[in-house]
Order: sequence, then structure tokens, then C-alpha cells
Amino acid sequence: MFIFFVGGTLMIPVTVQDVFAETFDVTIPQGANNPKNPVHFLYSELTVSVDDKIRWINFDTVTHTVTSGSFQGGPNGVFNSGLLENGEVFSYEINSSDIGILSYYCTIHPWMNGFLNVLDPEGLPVGQISQTGSIEAAQSYVDQGRSLKADAEKFAESVQHTKSGEAFSVAANYYHKAALEYALLNDHNTSALNHKLSADLHYTSAIQYEKTDNYEKSIDEHFEAGVHHHFAAIQYDAVDDEKSRREQLSKSLLHKGMAKFGSDYVLPPKHQARFMDIDDMSCKEGFELVLKLTTKDPSCIKSSSVEKLFERGWAIKIPN
Repeated sequence: MFIFFVGGTLMIPVTVQDVFAETFDVTIPQGANNPKNPVHFLYSELTVSVDDKIRWINFDTVTHTVTSGSFQGGPNGVFNSGLLENGEVFSYEINSSDIGILSYYCTIHPWMNGFLNVLDPEGLPVGQISQTGSIEAAQSYVDQGRSLKADAEKFAESVQHTKSGEAFSVAANYYHKAALEYALLNDHNTSALNHKLSADLHYTSAIQYEKTDNYEKSIDEHFEAGVHHHFAAIQYDAVDDEKSRREQLSKSLLHKGMAKFGSDYVLPPKHQARFMDIDDMSCKEGFELVLKLTTKDPSCIKSSSVEKLFERGWAIKIPN
């Protein structure tokens, strides 16, 4: 701690940590309780360091919570705002045990979620990313991810599914670190690409764990895949690539659905319609995509029932 005297007057003590720590404000905008609102926390992803403070401010007209953890896994006990009414503020100071990805959500409206990428302020310890972005570090992480991916594929070929799942997950984490490096360098497209690679590897890890009936691990990996598709969407938003942003948000919802309902989960058509053109929409096996005649809304119908619904005038075919 340093004590300053200015003109003989004792000034407020300031620690070295105070000099470098920052305060970040995250707002909950009006309408965040609506699942169709594209913004629930502004900003939903932040990169912060140990000793930084985060303040969440509820500008919505309804009550929310800011709770560490996830809808699928529940609260993890790191922080919980309790009920936040309109205009109320909740603060949390980052500490060393938070290094990594710290996710949070609203327990009342669980589709509202955000993420904190917590860095170590001391520089670049093993496993952590740099403070300002490094091409060399990014390439190193990509190389390590590629090597571990090759190992994971060999484990899968030899039916060692648990080892394969573990290796795919670690490989995904290296691509995530590369993505963070590129984000710090403002190379948002390359950052998004690495987030997508990370998401794909988490998904592959989930499938490997399912083969050993380790559904707890599988759920975690499906959720991580959803998280990284969300991260990719944020990077695409930074470069105004609206089509790619919507695609990644749809995949994020899809994988979070898989975490809850299993790998055969398919987004309901009404949710797909929020993010993609009708030509890109799909149904799970045994179902066919049609339009409801009265509303023109897309709907997934059992293939065996489609012709009958056409005859009755309930549904029409998707226009070519």
C-alpha cells in the first residue's frame, strides 16, 4: 500500500492492485425476460482479470437474478445476486479461483446467460492466455489442440472412448485459448473460427462419453459446445456478420438443448425460424418440415402423416 501526501494533506490509501483493477458494468436491458430478445445481458461476454469488479444493473421492468453456474448444471455457489428489482445493482470482485470461464445466468429466466473470461493479471502462467494478444501464443495453442485431436481420434479408433472424450475436451480448450488470443488482437473472424472448432470438439467429446454411458460428462461437453458457439456469435457480431452470428446462436441453442434432452435433440421449428432461413431448417429423423396453412409457420410433422394433412388443408409443402 502507498500513502500519498499532497500539500501536506493525507490522501486516501491506494494499493497496487487498486491501480490496475477495473470496474465493468453489465446491464440487463428492458425486455430481457423475453426469450426472443436477442440481448439479455449487455455485454454477455467479458474478458476480465483478477481483482476486477463486475457490476450488473437491472434496467428491465421485471425481477432477475445474476447467478453463477448454468441452467443445465444449476448454481455453482461462486456468486448469487438474489432478486434484483428494477434499478438495483449487484457487484462481484474477481479472485484467483475464478481464472478460466465463469458462466452465469438468471434463475428466473434461464435462457439469459453470460460468460466471464477471467485472466491471470501476473502475465502468462501455464494454461493462461496473454493480456494483449499474441500470434505466437495463438499458433502454439492451435498446434497443441491439433496434436491432442489426433490423439483423441486414435483413442476413438481403438474403442477407448473415455480417453478419447478426455482428449477431445482438452483439445477444445486449447482452441478456446487460441480464440481468446485472436479476440485480444481484434481478429474477430479467426477468433470465431477457433471458437467453432472448440465447439465441434466438445460435441465430439460428448458423443464419446455417451458411448460409455457417462451422461454426466456428456451433458457438460454438450453445454460447453453451446457456450463456444455463443462465443463465436459474439465475435461475428463484432464484425457485423449477421448471417454467421445467427447461425452460431442457433447452434448454441441446439447444443444446450442436447445437454438437457440428449444428442438426438433438434431445435423446434419456431426456434430455428428465429435464426435461419427456411431452406436451412431441419427436423429429426422420421419427421418432415411443412408450413401450417393458416399461419405459414414451419412445423415438423411425422412423415407418415404429412399427406393426410395436405389433403385436409392443414399444411402445405415448403415452396422451392
